[in-house]
Amino acid sequence: MRAVIMSLVIAAGLYLIIVAMAYTFQRALLYAPDRNGPSEQDLTAADFSSVSINADEHVLQSLWRKPVEEAKPVFLHLHGNAGSTAVRLPIYQAMAADGAGVLAVGYPGYGGNPGSPDEQALYKTARANYDWLIAQGFKAEQIIIVGQSLGTGVATWLATEKDAAGLILEAAYTAMDDMAQRQFPILPAKWLTKDRYPSFSRIDQINMPLIWIHGTNDGLIPFAMGQKLFDAAREPKTARAIKNGGHNDLWMRGIDAIIRNEADRLVPSDPS
Repeated sequence: MRAVIMSLVIAAGLYLIIVAMAYTFQRALLYAPDRNGPSEQDLTAADFSSVSINADEHVLQSLWRKPVEEAKPVFLHLHGNAGSTAVRLPIYQAMAADGAGVLAVGYPGYGGNPGSPDEQALYKTARANYDWLIAQGFKAEQIIIVGQSLGTGVATWLATEKDAAGLILEAAYTAMDDMAQRQFPILPAKWLTKDRYPSFSRIDQINMPLIWIHGTNDGLIPFAMGQKLFDAAREPKTARAIKNGGHNDLWMRGIDAIIRNEADRLVPSDPS
């Protein structure tokens, strides 16, 4: 009996150590930045430039291509948890193919930017980039907020704070604590999560058209989770399911055309 009790005590101690480590190092698991920024050669080849955005504590670099015409839509893009804006240059080029503007938001700690990523830092960064667009003379009704994966939580928050022509969510989740519990079912992950990005509790506060795009075979963020978020949103809203699409292959399955078509609908070139 004593041996059994001792074994249980040791097992409990090991479990508590694992829980403590998960809590302490969770941001290292959540955020996977590529710390290298784009080269000037790559930016020039892609017809983008680097712009400085003052986001409270830090001056951060985002990537920018202005629209070819004043009335064209402008995408404010908030990317996922891994990589950086540099590795997504082909995505931004595809978004701008019809002449739209693109402001690709550079996060703290990503792509050569100073600072460290966390929920509040990303919110502040998103707001600073939005305000930069307004300061350049662009109107809220031509700005389209686009969130990708982790960035959907940031985009949903921004859409509750600022006006825009629409919100596009690619591979959206209900909340990061829901995702954490899914990824670590043997831990009380839902209660340990620091950066929660509670989109489900915010989505019904959005007063702009919503477009939700999700792969039906997404193995990281289940299609059903995105559907739950979409169902809770107000009208007008549009769902675009990518048949057999996974989490990281939607840009090889025509999502860029969907986004450009939705942009033409949200920000028509001829408002009349």
